[in-house]
Amino acid sequence: MNILITGASRGIGLATAKQLDNQNNKLFLVATSQDSFKDTFQNAVLLVADLTKPDEINALAQDIMAQTDSVDVLINNAGVMVMKKFEQMSGEDINLMLDLNLRSHVLLTNALLPQLRKSNKPQIIFMSSMAAKSSIVGESVYAATKSGITNFANVLRNELEPEIRVSTVHAWGVDTWGAPKPEEFIQPRDVAETMEFIINRPATVMIETIDLSNPTQWRGGQAPWSPV
Repeated sequence: MNILITGASRGIGLATAKQLDNQNNKLFLVATSQDSFKDTFQNAVLLVADLTKPDEINALAQDIMAQTDSVDVLINNAGVMVMKKFEQMSGEDINLMLDLNLRSHVLLTNALLPQLRKSNKPQIIFMSSMAAKSSIVGESVYAATKSGITNFANVLRNELEPEIRVSTVHAWGVDTWGAPKPEEFIQPRDVAETMEFIINRPATVMIETIDLSNPTQWRGGQAPWSPV
């Protein structure tokens, strides 16, 4: 399969790339710079694009179209969280999250739909967050972007079925920063294995959404990491 993963040089994206890196898959891995790729892969094309810039998204899509006739799986994973109360956020903070977490997913999906339609088993997977379903202090704009992605995916699923399957993954507290108590969080590999599970379902099965959390995961309005 030809699989495109954004935000592939670290965290969930990197773990997913490692999980799917085999001779049966050709990976197209996207990051903001070539230097951010620290790992080696069996069968991958490393691509560079600043996904906050629409012109670079268009250039990325053209580059992929030049290298392959079809895209089987698009994993929209790139994202960023700025953890501040809303009144403390700068316009730069807000624009970064809106551009990377929401707009880039929408624009890249739109640009690659023709290549997805050429696949025999096309899928789109969006990396959302349980922030889309919660009210955690300090995550106002982040939650708005993730809610936007979740609802975009819900409508897109109805528009594209049955030709293209659309799935969304919501995760609580993924340890992408080296948490002091990692046993209290889910790990990037847990999400990567979930991505692989979704991709490997037969064409007659569509995973609409999957929610992931650690059994001890804190849930509420004021998270341990929320600003005070």
